[in-house]
Order: sequence, then structure tokens, then C-alpha cells
Amino acid sequence: MARVVQISECFPTNYKPLTGEFILRHAESLSDKCDVKVIVPLRFVPPREAISSGVNGLFNWFKQNKNTAGYKSGRLSVEYMNYISLPRPRFELIDESIITTLFRQKLKDKIISFSPDIIYCHWLRPWAAVAAGISEELGLPFIIDHHEDLPTLKKLFPKDYEKFLKPILNANRVIVHSTANLTELINEIPLLSNIELVYLGQSFDIAVEDKTFSNDFVRFVCVSHLHEERKNIDILIKALSLINSKLNFNLNILGDGPLKDRYISLVNELGLADKIIFEGSKTQEEIRASLDEADIFILPSFPEAFGIVFIEALARGLPVITCKGNGGGEELKNLSYPSVLAEPLSAEDLSDKILNLAGDVEQMKLMSAKGKELVKANFTHESNACRTIEVIAETKSQFQREKIVRD
Repeated sequence: MARVVQISECFPTNYKPLTGEFILRHAESLSDKCDVKVIVPLRFVPPREAISSGVNGLFNWFKQNKNTAGYKSGRLSVEYMNYISLPRPRFELIDESIITTLFRQKLKDKIISFSPDIIYCHWLRPWAAVAAGISEELGLPFIIDHHEDLPTLKKLFPKDYEKFLKPILNANRVIVHSTANLTELINEIPLLSNIELVYLGQSFDIAVEDKTFSNDFVRFVCVSHLHEERKNIDILIKALSLINSKLNFNLNILGDGPLKDRYISLVNELGLADKIIFEGSKTQEEIRASLDEADIFILPSFPEAFGIVFIEALARGLPVITCKGNGGGEELKNLSYPSVLAEPLSAEDLSDKILNLAGDVEQMKLMSAKGKELVKANFTHESNACRTIEVIAETKSQFQREKIVRD
């Protein structure tokens, strides 16, 4: 039986219990098939929202992080590893040097204590390079689970993004979650052959009852953090302003972040304060309830590697609207889902797509039924675990064969 150590900074904590929830569920499902230890680097650098909340916000952030503790459940163990770094993304290029100098040995010791036979790192930044080096030292195969989208990496680091891709060249296997992400990587690294497409799982049960729709009053919902402009919440708000006189609707936006005030100002400027409600961060149970109350899910994020929220919405029977080039939307289209894809960054085209779908009850019914079928067939945590354990087994076998040849 495999013993897999996973490294993921994106993981639930007391301060942010929903962050990385999908990776926790992935690890839990994988632990039904092998022994799994997740090492969670816990960064002790206050986020912007804690700083902006003053002394009370900083105290709450520190207290919640300090009280975040590891645990063991069945064949899964979770261990948090405290560390510090410089602010990101401004100083991210030198983060690796800081981590290597101050925390590499600490991570290595935690890995060795588990006696794994494979190392599996989620995300390239900031731990993949360090983990790749440790894998080589210990003579273990190394897998990168690549969740980033390459266009965002290039935008953040136009002159240096290739440095962050170097660990991919040292990985024995690279996992991606959409064809768009796979294509981006292969176009960037043409000789890359050790890449596998593995669909993510989602946590909501699939709605049994058929959803009912009406175009008399349409309830839209969007689930997204408000930290990055690429989620294009402003484009969504502008699109709805263009159809305000043509459709009776409301929109609930679930999520929080530093861009919230800017979006609220835009809503007020466009006279939509009675139509668009910012609900803030919600628990998974609250998100599910909001999805069940809505008619259509909209998130025009671009670029986007995939987006778990799309398949969560599909699981609860919602038609999904996003944009061309969105990894999740394009992947659903590849799987024969009747995706509604607007032109990226175009409020005008998005408004047309929204208005057309909102006026077509039969199409909404078709998309609802098809979406639930797709989730059941492709996007469960069980199917993700089964495919992941296959990739792990294949990687270990190939590594051993190559080791015999080298020796």
C-alpha cells in the first residue's frame, strides 16, 4: 500500500476554514486507498483583511492560526508547519531562498518521519521547488498537482514566470485538472510528456429532484472570493446593468475580499443596490442553500484553471454561465455540456448570454439535468481518488523501472 506525503499551503485553518476545502476532501478520499500525510505550511504573515481590521483583526488572525492544530483520522494525518516569508507577490521571487534557508530542513524532517514512498506537492508556488529537491535527495518519485493557470503566472511575473515552472521539469508526473491547463503547459513546454488530466471532485450531494425554473423572476448567484480582478465581478455587474430594464432579477454574490468595496461602489453607481446583494463569506452549508434557491450560476472568471464552484453549482442543478477560455467552462463543453460561454471581459456579450438563457426555460431544464449527469460521472471525490491512486501507482512503477536502468 502506498504511503503518500502531500504538501499544500492551500488548506483549511481555523482562520480560513473554507480555504482549500477541496484539497482536504481529496486527501480524505485518497486515504481510503492508501496512507496519506498532508503537511500544511502555515504562513505567519498577516493577510490584508486582518491588517485592515486593525488590532482586533490582527489579534483574531494570530489567535486562530496559533490554535490551528493537526489531527489524525483513519489513514489520514494532517500536520501544520508554521513559517514566515515576505509579502506576496511583490517578493515572491526570493521566497524560495528564504524558505530554503529557514524551513527546508524542517519540512524534510517531517517528510522523513512519515517514511513515504512518494511526495506529492499541490501548487507550484512556493513549495514545489523545495519539495522537488527533497524528493531527489531522498530518492523518491515526485508529483506536482498543478492548480495554477499559466496566464495569471505570466501576468504576475512576465519576465520571471519560467523560474516557477522549473519544478515541473523535475517532476516524475504532473497532474492538471482541465484540458485548457494541459494545453497551456504543453504549449509552454513542448517536450512535456509526463502530464495527466485528473478531474477534481466536489463535496455537494447531487440534487435528486428536478429544478423548476421561471423567467418571471430570475435569481442569479455567484460564488467567488473578491481578492483578484481576474474573477471579473465588475464585468458581471456591468452586464446586469445592461439588462436591468429587460429582466426582473436579483444577484447574490457569496464571497469576500479587498475588492468588495470597489464592487459595492460600482453597484451603487449603476443603480443596482436593490438587485445585487453582497453576502460575504459563507460556510459550505450556506453556499449549498444559496445554490438551491437560485436559478442560474454566473462567474465570468478569466483566466481560470478550472473552478470547483462550477461543478458544485451543477451538482445542485444550476445552469452555468462563464466565458470562453475559462478552464472549467471549456472542460464542461468538451464533456458535451451545453456551456454558455461569453467573450472574456465583454459585459455586452455576457449580458446577451444571460438574457438569452434567462428567457429559455427549456434550455435551463436541459442544462440542469445534463449538469447533474456530468458531475455524477466525472466530478466526485471518489472518482478523483481512484484516478489519483492510478497515477501514483503508475508513477512509482515507472520510477522504479528507471531506477533499475540507472543503477
